[in-house]
Amino acid sequence: MLMNKKFFVTLLTTALFLISGTFTALASDLDGSFDDFEGNTIVGWGWDSTQPNTAVPVTVTITNKETGEQVKSFHQTAITYRSDLEENGVGNGRHGFRIAMNWDTLPDGTYLIEGNVDGKALSNPKTYTKGEVAKNNKEESNASGDAHDHEHTAIGLKSLGFFRTTGYCPCKQCSEGWGRRTSTGSIAKSSHTIAVDPRIIPYGSKVMIGGVIYTAEDRGGGVKGNHVDIFFDTHAQTRQHGKQTQEVFLVLG
Repeated sequence: MLMNKKFFVTLLTTALFLISGTFTALASDLDGSFDDFEGNTIVGWGWDSTQPNTAVPVTVTITNKETGEQVKSFHQTAITYRSDLEENGVGNGRHGFRIAMNWDTLPDGTYLIEGNVDGKALSNPKTYTKGEVAKNNKEESNASGDAHDHEHTAIGLKSLGFFRTTGYCPCKQCSEGWGRRTSTGSIAKSSHTIAVDPRIIPYGSKVMIGGVIYTAEDRGGGVKGNHVDIFFDTHAQTRQHGKQTQEVFLVLG
C-alpha cells in the first residue's frame, strides 16, 4: 500500500510539472521586427511580453536571393536600450539589437535579411541591393517613374532622430477640403508624400521612414517639430497606421 501511495504521488507530481511547462510554453508571447538600416547597420528589436524585462536571443540571416545561399548568420541577445521601445510599452526598452554588416565582403547582388526571436520570425524583413544590381534597379525605377523604393540600396542615410508619425488622407476630415493638393502645389501620392514642419525637414527633402522613401511636400496646422504626417489613400489606412514613434533618416545625395 505504501508503495502504491509513493507511486501515485510521483505520478501526480510529474503530471503537474508537465502541465505547468505546457502552460508556460503556451503563455510565451514573442514579438520583434526589423527597423530601418542605419548606414550599414541592421537594426531591430525583439522581446517576450510574458517576461517584459528579460532579454531574448535573436538570430539574423542574410541570403543571396538569386542563388538561395545563406551567406551570413548572426546570433545576438536583444539587450540594447531604446527609449522609443520603452515609450511604446516594450518592457524596460532594453530589447533592441544592432548588427554591423560589412557589405564589401559580399559580391554584387540582392540579399534578403531575415531573422527570428527565440524561434519566432521577425516581421518586416529587409532587402539589400548592392553594386551594379542596385544601379540598374535605380535606373529602372527612375525610368518607370516609381517614386519610392522598398529596397535598401547603397545610398547615404543620416538619422534625424525619432519622430511622432501619423497619417492623413484626401477625405474632408483629414485634408480640410484640400483633397490631394499639397501646400507646395503637387498632388499627394501614397508611399510618397509626407507633411512636415519645414523648419525641421525642408520642402523637397527625401527621407526614409520604415524602409520607404518619402518626399516632404506638404504641411499641416498640427504638424510641428518632430512630427511627420504620412499621406495614405484611405482613412482606414490612416487609422491602421495610428500614432507611432519612428526613426526618420535623411536620404543624402
